[in-house]
Order: sequence, then structure tokens, then C-alpha cells
Amino acid sequence: MENKIGTSSPSDGNGFDQELPISESELEAARSEREGAAWWLQNIEDEIANNETESNILHRASNTPISDWAFNLIIEFEVSSQATYEAKYRGAIWPQGASGVTIGIGYDVGYVTKAQLNADWQDAISAGSLAALAGVVGINGNPAKAAAAGLKGKVDVPWNAAISVHRGKVMPRWVGLVEDSLPNTNLLNSNALGALVSLTYNRGASFRKDGDRFTEMRNIRAHMANKAFSKIPNEFRSMKRIWPTVPGLQNRREREARLFELGAGV
Repeated sequence: MENKIGTSSPSDGNGFDQELPISESELEAARSEREGAAWWLQNIEDEIANNETESNILHRASNTPISDWAFNLIIEFEVSSQATYEAKYRGAIWPQGASGVTIGIGYDVGYVTKAQLNADWQDAISAGSLAALAGVVGINGNPAKAAAAGLKGKVDVPWNAAISVHRGKVMPRWVGLVEDSLPNTNLLNSNALGALVSLTYNRGASFRKDGDRFTEMRNIRAHMANKAFSKIPNEFRSMKRIWPTVPGLQNRREREARLFELGAGV
């Protein structure tokens, strides 16, 4: 049995994310990027076109945990903190750019279907909030600004509901997606796997896509296949070139690289 990489844990106190300060304005700018959400919606639409039912797609979830560090990294880059969430994100908002109406922990209603929205939120928020959100499914970009404004006072997503849905509904789907997209994920510790989940949540499972934009994503898949785990952190860092004016995403890639580097021998 090979040693799993990523053997450190949040309690080890080695501070993988220390000395990487990031401002709220930088976080907000990074949140307007919706590459991962767009990838997910396209994936659902393609599979439905291939005669798979949406209910089957929605239930492809994994029980494999990611570390608390990885989970909290995703939370930070989506909503910063509980205090910031309660002050700014508890209702329906528009993070600008290509985003749609967004609730909870970066849950973009502009890139889901009504069936997925209902499956995720029907037990977490009021029927009124859910009905209001159903009316803005699929709206993204500039039209979503007015859609979000129209929902003011009509949508309430408490912190505990947001965390519950993100941990219990959203993350298992993305973990499963990473496991299905990359070989040898069973050799990764929850920190290293979590770094890949954070990346995929932000960029989609674009590990086979052509073009220069996805060079590092393809490289990660090749390194995973070859068990060349020590080469993967540099792929995270190389991606910073894609967002030369978005320091929030450069910061995220660096933190993901450091999280992956917690593995033995990396």
C-alpha cells in the first residue's frame, strides 16, 4: 500500500495559508468568475441530451471527506466568513461579471436547473424563498443584476442552512466529480484531495479540454495518472497566468498548491 499524500491536518499548525493576506475587494472580484458553475451546468445539459435523467446526475455524490482546511478555504473564497455572510450574503446577491443570482456559499442559481435547486434547498429554506429563486434560474450576466434586486426581502438563507447545503449536498457532488475525472485519487489524503476539489469547484472538471487555457488542467490529469504527485503544486501556480489582474484567484491557486504540498514527499 502506498503512503497517502497530504498527511498533515489542520491541527498540525504548519500554517499552509499564512502570509497570504487577501482583501474583501479582491475576494469579491474573484467571485465574479463562474467557470466552474458554467462547466457544471453544461455537464448536466449534455448528459440529459444523452438520455440520462437529471435525477441520476444529481445523485452522483461521494462519501469521501475533504479536510476542514480545504472546506474552509472554499468557504473563505466564496463568502469570507460567517460575519461577512450575515452582513452581505444572507439574501440573494449578484457577484457581477458572468454570475447569476447567488445564494448561500457561492451557490449560483444562474447555473443550475430547477430540479437541482429544489433537490438542494427544499429542506433548508422557506417555500417562499425557494419559489422566488425558481423564477431566476438560468439568468446570468447583466440581467441577473436586476433579477437579484427584485428578490430583495424575498429570499433568506441563514448561515446554518447555507453551510448544511454546501457540506451535505454541494461538496459531495464535486468530490465525486473529481474522483470520476482523475485517476489515483484514492492515494490522496483529504488535504490534497480537497485542493483538487477547490480547483474543480472554481474551474470545472476541465482536465481533458483543449487549448492553452487548460494546459495545467490536462497536466494535472497526466501527473495523477503517473502518480507524479510532486509535480502538481507547480501546475496550480502556473495557472496564475490566466488571471493576471485578479489577485484573488492568484491567491486561491497559491493556497491550493500549498494545501496539496502538505503531502509526504511533495
